[in-house]
Amino acid sequence: MGPSLKSEETIREYLLGRVSDETTLEGIEGLLFTDEEFCSQVQLAEDGLINDYVLGRLDEPDAEDFRATLKTNSERNFQVELTQALREKALSQQTVTEARPSFFSSLASFFHQPKYAGAFAVLLIAAVIAVVYFSRINNQDQLAELRSVYREARPTETRIAEFNYAPLPQLRGAPDPVVQGRLRRIENNLIDAVEKNSNAQTHHALGVFQLTQQKYPEAISELETAAKLAATNAKFHNDLGSAYYELARASRAEKKLESLDHALDEFTRATELDANLLEALFNRSLALQELGSRREATDSWTRYLQKDASSPWADEARKNLARLENEQTLFRKDEDVLRDFLAAYRNQDKARALKIHNETKGLLKTVMVPLQLSQKYLVARTSGNEIEARESLEAMTFIGDFERTQNSEFFFLSWPAITPMRRLHSSRCC
Repeated sequence: MGPSLKSEETIREYLLGRVSDETTLEGIEGLLFTDEEFCSQVQLAEDGLINDYVLGRLDEPDAEDFRATLKTNSERNFQVELTQALREKALSQQTVTEARPSFFSSLASFFHQPKYAGAFAVLLIAAVIAVVYFSRINNQDQLAELRSVYREARPTETRIAEFNYAPLPQLRGAPDPVVQGRLRRIENNLIDAVEKNSNAQTHHALGVFQLTQQKYPEAISELETAAKLAATNAKFHNDLGSAYYELARASRAEKKLESLDHALDEFTRATELDANLLEALFNRSLALQELGSRREATDSWTRYLQKDASSPWADEARKNLARLENEQTLFRKDEDVLRDFLAAYRNQDKARALKIHNETKGLLKTVMVPLQLSQKYLVARTSGNEIEARESLEAMTFIGDFERTQNSEFFFLSWPAITPMRRLHSSRCC
């Protein structure tokens, strides 16, 4: 297949839009993605075809087919117009003399005339704009394909700008050869774009690709360049923060904190530039949580949910918020936990009371609500405070009934019976 696809005749037919066979088209396009030498061959053939068209060397069928391609190929159309304009201006400066001036002398004469020099400047500016425009379009196309690769499972815990929701993968299996081929083509195109036109967009696109491939130092380098070239672009700062965050998660303890600090700085900068950028709000909450700033992380997740209450990202935010609340319970003083439980119990807020119980029942230490209630009961009985003793006993019975009906667990139901027995045993010993 290779030699026939690379023949000059096949390439010419392809450039004239005459190849209708799907297999041949797929083969040519595949080579354009993977074979640099073939790409150069096609480019040279296209340049020759444009020159032949401008100089009138194509026969009518070829010229008609070539004109048809211009309707759907803006870049080729621009190249044709530029070539025609330069040729016409150069020809208009030729003087009829016995000795025909050289091409370079014609160009020199052409550029010495202000009106023609101005026209060329306009064309040159248009050419530069076109290169930038088509480069940007190409970057967008590559990022769109990259996003499609990860539509089922996202490559990072953080949110990359403009990536749709996808869950984190549970297991990492062997890479799919087809997907690997797509990724190689995307990478080659993005590297080529940076080499041909180094700007904020091309560096950002390449940095995002490297971030998805877990090449975090390379991603940071590209994304830092993009953020410097476009300092007010919130999405660029967000993605740079993502690279630092993912690097922190993959680093040892001594390097982790430094990278997390950088990540938080970038996420904060992104939210300052765009207070409604959900990706940055989500990622900033993650960074605060990872840094152990529980109160700030809780506030940050709460603010995020005020702006996004229904997406799958919001579901993850709620899970993280619940995890933080559980952690806060673990680090609270025993008496604070019991006070909150009793306040909910007295107000008949059963849901809140049982939530506090569920958060502590597996700890098997003094913070556990039934254990604290039993101690409170013994102290109250010893001091003669029957009201407090009765409340403690009723609260323990409330927990025991709940565990029996909801979880078929009789362990907590035995606490009210065990506690008086302990008191009796204690009084006999005394």
